[in-house]
Formats: sequence, structure tokens, C-alpha cells
Amino acid sequence: MTVTSAALWRHATFRRLWLSDAVSTLGTHVTTVALPLAALTVLDAGSTEVAALTAATTLPYLLLGIPAGAIVDRLPRRAVLVTADLARALLLASVPLAWAAGLLTLAHLVAVALLAGCATVLFDVAYFAAVPAVVPARRLADANAHLEATRAVGQTAGPGVAGVLVGALGAPVALLVDVASFVVSAVFLAGTPRLARPAVPGTGGVWRDAAGGIRFVLRDPVVRALTLCSGLTNLWHAGFLAMLLVYAVRELRLPAVTVGLLVAGANVGYLLGAAVAGRTRTRLGVGRAITGAAVLQAGAALVLVPHPLGIGAGLAVNAFASGLYNVNAVSLRQAATPPAMLSRMTATSRFVIWGAMPLGAALGGALTGLLGAPAYLALAALGMAAAALVTRWSPVWRTRDIPTPDDHPADTDAAVAAGR
Repeated sequence: MTVTSAALWRHATFRRLWLSDAVSTLGTHVTTVALPLAALTVLDAGSTEVAALTAATTLPYLLLGIPAGAIVDRLPRRAVLVTADLARALLLASVPLAWAAGLLTLAHLVAVALLAGCATVLFDVAYFAAVPAVVPARRLADANAHLEATRAVGQTAGPGVAGVLVGALGAPVALLVDVASFVVSAVFLAGTPRLARPAVPGTGGVWRDAAGGIRFVLRDPVVRALTLCSGLTNLWHAGFLAMLLVYAVRELRLPAVTVGLLVAGANVGYLLGAAVAGRTRTRLGVGRAITGAAVLQAGAALVLVPHPLGIGAGLAVNAFASGLYNVNAVSLRQAATPPAMLSRMTATSRFVIWGAMPLGAALGGALTGLLGAPAYLALAALGMAAAALVTRWSPVWRTRDIPTPDDHPADTDAAVAAGR
């Protein structure tokens, strides 16, 4: 059954989740551009230092990713979400304050990125477990499509806003947009009518419960393939984007406003990809839609040319494929997981998927220093293409429809923890 936007909008809890995600995503993508530009323009950072800053943003997925699901299962989800939002607001507010006092350093930026990343890990695990807990299974793919489309709007507007703000006020001041977005998001979440508590509370210690999530991801062939494909893609994609920014600023001599507008324009593709994900899934089947999107994402990165228009076009197609991939892959991964395991599956999967990003950023900085930016960008595109083969040679490729609760085996914590 097709679910309209109006039907989802009438769902009070989902509506607040949706609104909180919309405003925080806008601010986050201002920071995505403003934070490295602060390092580049205010502190005169080099490519290695920008790579370190980018890595610090996602390093918490390696440090905290595995136990995060078990930790979230022990706490009220709404409290986790609101606290994480307010913590990120305070951390980012410290950057313009330090800059105004003449005390801003690269170490400060890295510390803010690292600590805010820790809050983001806990937020994401709670958020991605909350959505399937409040939205009926038959509406899950539609809900994710709406969330990804909203994120695409934030991804599109955020960098453009960042470019304008950085050009007019300076990169540190631009971060105040993200501070405000996290505060507004916390207000929406604090008024949430109800967020379901975890289906099954922790049955042992944090690490024992976290191990159940690891076993599930390793033993479920669909979740395992999706996690591995996304992780390998991010390993190359994180360094690709970080070094493309350095390449545009350092070698092509593009101003901050132009870089922001290029990224913003490209993210229109993400919005379109999320919008057509349902139709593509219906026509091709969810598995082939996922694999095809992964291949297209890599192909678009491979044909980027050293010209602003070429970079913009390549990024637009890359973002289109990313939107198409994310809606279907996230929905399939959630639907393939019993409710009792959602938090722990999410934590384990994102440990791999997002934990690959700081490694990729560091690898990108090192290889760019050895090979030069153009050669590394081509190598990263080939790496993304290889990642797409993981889903092609797995049960994902043969999956036609997103499963419903009736497709799950016995939904007991013991069963899912044992990987049965």
C-alpha cells in the first residue's frame, strides 16, 4: 500500500522525529563545509590537517560504535536524543566563542569534532531504532524515503548557506546555524508524545549484549552484505570528498562561496535519488536497485574532471545514486532485523559503515601526499566500484521485496543474539 506524505504527517511521533531531523540536518551540513573551511581559512591548515579534522568527526564510530547499541537499550530513547542534541549545540558554540577571543586552534576544532561525534553516535543509534519502532512495517520504506528526502534538502541548502555565511561572516560564525538547529531539534524531540522503549532490556553486561549485535550482523547474510558494501564505499568516499575539497580550494583556487554552491547543487541529485527510490525498487526489486545505485555512485566519481562544472555534474550523479542507495539499503537492513535487535544491529552496522570514514579520510590524506590529488581521486572511485560487488554476489541481489514482520523467525532476544 502506498503511504502518502499526509498520512505520515498525521503520525504525531513520526512528525516530531521528522521535523527534528530536518532542522538538525540543515545545520549539520553547514558545519560539514564550515568546519574544514575554518581550518583552511582561519588556521591555514594543510591537507593532512584537514584529513585529521575530517577523521575526528567520524572516529567515535570506531571508539564507541560497538557498545552504543547496548548503552542506548538501557536508557529512554527520548532522553538520549535530547541530551545528544544539546551536547552538540554546546560543543559547536565553543568554536565561535574561542575564535572571537583569539584562542581558536586546530586542536580545539579536532576536540569539538571528536566529542560532538560521540554524541552523534548515541543519537543515531537511538534515532534509527526509534523510526521502525513507531512506524508500521508496511510504511517503513516510505518513512525512510521521506527522511532521506528531507536530509537531501538539508544537504542541498546547508553547503550553500555555509558558503554565503563563510564568505560574509567567516567560517567560525557560520557554525552558529548548527548550534541553533540542534537546540530546535531538541525542542521537537522533548515534546515527542511517545518513543517506544527497547523491546527487550539488556540481559547481561554492556559488552555481552553488544556481542549479540555483532553475531547477528555477521550471521545474517543480507545485513552482513549491506554493512560490508556500505563500509567499503565509505572507506573510499570519505577520503574522496575530503581531498576533493582540498583540491578545489588549493589547486583549482575556487573561493569558499563557489565550493559551497557546487556541493549544494550536487545534493539536488540526492533529493531526486531519494524521491525515485520507491519506483526504482518496484521496477527492479530492492536488491538490484541497491546494487545498481552502488555502481552508479562509483561511476559518477570516476568521471569527475578538473573543472567546476565537471565537479558539479559528477557530484550530482554521485549524490543521486547515494540517495537511491540509502533509502533502500537502510529500509532493507531495518526490516531484516527483529525489533529486539534493532539498536544493537544499528550500532554494529554503523561501527563498520561510519567507522570506515576516519580511516578513509586518513588514507586519503596519505595517498594524496604520495600520488597527488587527481590520481588518488581516481583510485578512490575504483575502490567504490569494487565495494558494489559485495551486494551483487550476495542474497541482497536476489531480494525482490522488503520483508514484513511475518518473514522474521521467532522474535526472541535469545534467538537473535544467537544469530538464529
